[in-house]
Amino acid sequence: MFVNKIKNFFISTPKYADDKDFEAYASITVSVNVLFFVEVLLHSIFLIGFTASELLDISVFEMIDLVLYAAGIILIKYKKGSWIPCVIYYVVETFAHQILCLLLFGKDTGFEYLLFPIIIIIMFIRYTNKAEEFVRNIVVILVCFTFLFFTILLRDYTPRHFLNEEFSNSLLIVNSLASFVIMALFVYKIFHSMDELRMKLKTRVDQKENEIGNLQNKIIISFADIIEARDGSTGQHVKRTSQYVEAIVYQLRRKEDFSDIITDQYTHDIILSAPLHDIGKITIPDAILKKPGRLTDEEFEIIKKHTVNGKQLLEKSMSDLEDGTFLSVAKNVAACHHECWNGSGYPYGLAGTEIPLEARIMSIADFFDAIVTKRCYKEAMSYDDAFDLIKNYRGKKFDPEVTDAFLEIRRQIEIIAKTNH
Repeated sequence: MFVNKIKNFFISTPKYADDKDFEAYASITVSVNVLFFVEVLLHSIFLIGFTASELLDISVFEMIDLVLYAAGIILIKYKKGSWIPCVIYYVVETFAHQILCLLLFGKDTGFEYLLFPIIIIIMFIRYTNKAEEFVRNIVVILVCFTFLFFTILLRDYTPRHFLNEEFSNSLLIVNSLASFVIMALFVYKIFHSMDELRMKLKTRVDQKENEIGNLQNKIIISFADIIEARDGSTGQHVKRTSQYVEAIVYQLRRKEDFSDIITDQYTHDIILSAPLHDIGKITIPDAILKKPGRLTDEEFEIIKKHTVNGKQLLEKSMSDLEDGTFLSVAKNVAACHHECWNGSGYPYGLAGTEIPLEARIMSIADFFDAIVTKRCYKEAMSYDDAFDLIKNYRGKKFDPEVTDAFLEIRRQIEIIAKTNH
């Protein structure tokens, strides 16, 4: 029990790790505490050895080191929010260590300690792939071995205390190797802590992005439902057409049609844009939009403006949107989903591949839902007749390849239509 309490005191995560403002700080202090704890054990052994050898002046400096490390553990355990005390401690301890080495080995150890800031700097360099992580680790290992090389081999044998040469060399090697092991442990722990922290932050960012994306989708669909309700359609029209579009896109991907266009990002953008295809209807007067009978030529011309008006609405409302690809796809869907493959559509009279792919996909999804759904001015067409009509429109009203993909997933399309009726 007592041993566990001691262990928890030295190497457990500080209580203020629950404070999100200090969570990052706490994850690093665990590693620093481990470093200090091992140093306390090491310097305690040295203190006993030097005291037994009656090297009192060296024992004094060992005592100073020991106190500083112990104070560092307590400081980091209970003090949060500031690295200043830790920096002051590190400077004082480094000078004490240098004086100790000078007394022992006649060597002013200072040059090799300049290598440690390199490790500290590398800790805060963010890597993005395995290769960069490998290079980072190699640099750290080289720095550590360089430290050992300079400490053990390049030294001046003019100590103030004339120790037995074998004892002196053994002591120096043990001290250097211990420093290396301690630093390696510290570097591993702090890298591990920072990598874990980065993963946690990435997970949180991904979760927030998903939440924002879901919220965005709900807002778009709700807005589209309101618009569709104006002409007597139900909100299910938006849901159905969006699912038709999604099914067609994935079928085209399976066939590897338009593989240069239909990327993951494009798939996301067109599915999200589908509910906005008739957003321009909000500008059409109710008297025309809800007219139960046949429209006059003048009224139909007004109806046709919902395509261009929809594009303009999207440009104005989403001009500050960072996702430029989504806005481009959404505008094309709104403006061109009534264009025809043979050029007989509106508003621009585009033909063939002049019509954006997203509009060609939206066109067949919107047309199918319109003809198989009962409206105030017409009866619903049977599925057999609807698919036959679309087949007849292949290469005329609709893109041949998109039409083929649509016909190939007839069973899936019918399930969507029946499920969301």
